[in-house]
This record gives sequence, structure tokens and C-alpha cells, in this order.
Amino acid sequence: MKVLQKLYVILGEQTEKQRDILCSTLSGLFPYLNLTANLYLVTKSLPQALPQIELIQKHVSNFLKENLFARLYVHIVHPAPQTGMKDIGFCLQNYYQPLKEAARFFDREGYVHQEVPRLILLPVIVPSSRVEPGSLKALLDSLNASFLLPTLYLDKNTFLLGHDKELAARAEKVYYGTNNSGECGEIACGLYCNDILDEMSDMLLPEALFMTGRCPSAVIISADDGMVYPCMEAFLRGETLSDIYADPDVDKLMDL
Repeated sequence: MKVLQKLYVILGEQTEKQRDILCSTLSGLFPYLNLTANLYLVTKSLPQALPQIELIQKHVSNFLKENLFARLYVHIVHPAPQTGMKDIGFCLQNYYQPLKEAARFFDREGYVHQEVPRLILLPVIVPSSRVEPGSLKALLDSLNASFLLPTLYLDKNTFLLGHDKELAARAEKVYYGTNNSGECGEIACGLYCNDILDEMSDMLLPEALFMTGRCPSAVIISADDGMVYPCMEAFLRGETLSDIYADPDVDKLMDL
């Protein structure tokens, strides 16, 4: 059986019917995931996407409760909030605390069994070029204090933030993108590229290395139009594999 390592979902505007189809598709794909897998939810607005994220997390929880050997890392990728501490506190209290509370079952389960929880929420913060490093550090500190291990996504406009050792030390990981538009699709590709490099790190040699194999098994889904792409290259070329809104058959999708 084909096993998927990662799912990338680019969130966007949806009707209620489309939202239900997306969640049903994801639930159908979960059994095809590796026992430890990653789900990336990429949005340009955390407040607008929160209802979608909460619903997807509910489906993730239901799957994990039925499949006790599975573990899923859910990366919530979104722009940094406004610079003030008031905005940071609002973000934590109104967005992340409800998500964390919904995952409490798995935190308790991990504590009882003295192991890493099977559902882990990982914020991926995408700062703009206008962000104040001090405010960004405060945000990362607040997330760490809430046991939400944050990572950073830096592009051409914010690349220099990665030189701040105090800032980098507060992040679990730093992703580097090659674009500067901040579009969700480009961010998803940047994450995908970084994941490929991480998985190839043991193979790196002083001389040039060329990839001759396939991309890691992953699926990219655009929630805006329901289009599915089998890899990053297909996404960049606009070569769709399926349209879940027109044909929501997950088994057929996996056959393709």
C-alpha cells in the first residue's frame, strides 16, 4: 500500500459543503499516512481559518483515537500577529488555547504513558518585513511557555532575522523560503523544499549532489478550488491530479 509521509493543505475560502468534503477527504487520507506523519495547514489569516483548523483537528483527533499506534504532527502555518503584546496575548488566548484545550486528551495520554503525545500542535510563524524582533521574541517565548513549540518561516524579506541568535534559539526550527511574496502556495513549496533537504542531510557531500529519485510521498491540496497535486513539482507546474470537489472518492485519488 502506498504510504504518505506528509499532507500540505492550503486553506482558503470555502462553502460549507466544500469544507465538509475537504475534511472527509483528509479523514480518508489519514489511513494512508505513515504511523508518524506531518500535516501542514497553511493560511494567510489565522482568525479566518480558525473554524477550518478546529474542524480538521477534530477529524484528526477522531482518527487518532481509533488508531492507537498513529501519531500526527499538525503544523499551523500563519503570519505573525501584530507587533503589540496585546495582540500576542489575544492570539494565544483566542486562537491557540482553544486548539490546545481540544488536544488535552492526547497530552494526558502522553503523560500517563510517559511518551510524546500522539497529537502535537506546532505553530509555524511567518513574520513580515515590518515585524519588530523584540515582539517576535515575545511571541515565541509565549508559545514555548504554553508548550507549543514554535518554528519560523523566513523568506527573502525576513532572511536577516535568522542571524539573530537569540531569536533563532527561541524557535524549534527555522525554515528558509526562496520567495518574498508571502503567498500560501509559495510558503507550502518552501516548507516542502526544506523537508526534502532535511531528509537528504545524511546524503550531503562536499561536491554537488543531484536528486535522481522521486519526491517524498506527499499530497498538496488547495482548499480554494479542491485541486490535488502529487508533489511539489506538479504543484509548481499546475499539473493537478484530481479535484476533490468534483470527485471526492479518496480510494480513486490514491489509485491515481
